[in-house]
Amino acid sequence: MGDFEAVDLRKHIRGWTENYDWRKYVTFPQTYSLLGFLSWFWRPGKLERHLKDSFLFGVRLLSQAYGRKRPVVWANIYTPAELIWAWGGIPFFPEAAAAVAASLGWSVHFLKTAEGAWFSTDLCSFHRCALGMALEKILPRPDLVIATNNLCDGAAKFLEIAAGIYGCPYFLLSVPYTDSPQSRAWLAEDILALQREVKKLLPARQEEIARVIAYVNTTRKHMVAVNNLRRSLPSPWRGSEALTQVIVFFNALGTGEGLSFYRSLEKVLGYRVAKGLPAVPDQRKRLLWLHFKPFYPNPLLDLVEIGHRAVLAFEEVSEVFWEEIPQSDYAGGIAAKILANPLWGPAERRVKLVIDLARAYRVDGVIHFAHWGCRQSTGSVHLLRTALGREGIPFLNLDGDCIDPRNYMEGQTATRIEGFLEMLR
Repeated sequence: MGDFEAVDLRKHIRGWTENYDWRKYVTFPQTYSLLGFLSWFWRPGKLERHLKDSFLFGVRLLSQAYGRKRPVVWANIYTPAELIWAWGGIPFFPEAAAAVAASLGWSVHFLKTAEGAWFSTDLCSFHRCALGMALEKILPRPDLVIATNNLCDGAAKFLEIAAGIYGCPYFLLSVPYTDSPQSRAWLAEDILALQREVKKLLPARQEEIARVIAYVNTTRKHMVAVNNLRRSLPSPWRGSEALTQVIVFFNALGTGEGLSFYRSLEKVLGYRVAKGLPAVPDQRKRLLWLHFKPFYPNPLLDLVEIGHRAVLAFEEVSEVFWEEIPQSDYAGGIAAKILANPLWGPAERRVKLVIDLARAYRVDGVIHFAHWGCRQSTGSVHLLRTALGREGIPFLNLDGDCIDPRNYMEGQTATRIEGFLEMLR
């Protein structure tokens, strides 16, 4: 195993599913128990320990969800997972499941299922794919659904439809548009009101809340340390891998596996920096990546990072934008975290974040991946282009789709990437 490439089990899984009816195995909790057992034979090298932590978290999450070990709570990815862990539930993000399905080459199948049920192709493919999976009853059955309306209106509506498919309760946390002391107090009270509303299904215990919040705060320190190490020259971690592990960022916060992952990753990156081991040899340019990546098999990020030696030094979705959550007021702390998200509220907040990150990570250019159907992200492109132009930072808006490979135009995308990087040189 070389220093620069990690084991990718997805390639083996894709090959296996081409020859077997995989769907009958996906919903078996025994499948994940077996994967957990087999992982004991995986002895990762010094530079890969975090990958096992990520894998074990996924296995444990799916084993519990399909095995009905605790109440399963569906939510959108910017609903804090730690809130659900603290209340005794299992947070399950269908949008993340869509990304996993795409990485395994399964997304088109589920997209066609949703489209066959008259869900428009104009809708976000994260939601269409997840709806196809829900219609085929592939996903763990939710006991209730909790959505937040910040960042993505489509997610709240998609989750309401999903709750109807499964016949379970649906709750919406309405997040104020602006961040202020009054907004934080209002949202904190709404969180506590929701806790009381769902207490029969999620009987939150104070000791469990305290344990989860302690995990969150300790993990946050390691996340900040990881991000600081990524400022090093040359870059110690490929952005393509960071974007793959973003599911841990959203789903594992508040768990022991999440803490273990970031602790291991900090050690890995610290070792790389100390030994002068770059994520990509002969790095020529540093880039900041905005929004998510295409999760289906495609050569885009390898073309950028390996082909052109332009490493993705950082991604806006990996920024730690929140402060520690106080044990004495966990609802207030989580409300503050939700409202502190610079991707929510006036677009100027996102513009400021991008400029701050571009300076902090000393990037040569910024690429925005404009995911089809994402009004929230693509709606601020004009402001981003204008502001970065004033700062003298080159900007590329790259049209694409994170989940649907049918919308990926390899030749056109490669040409635009090559032209942009040639301009940087």
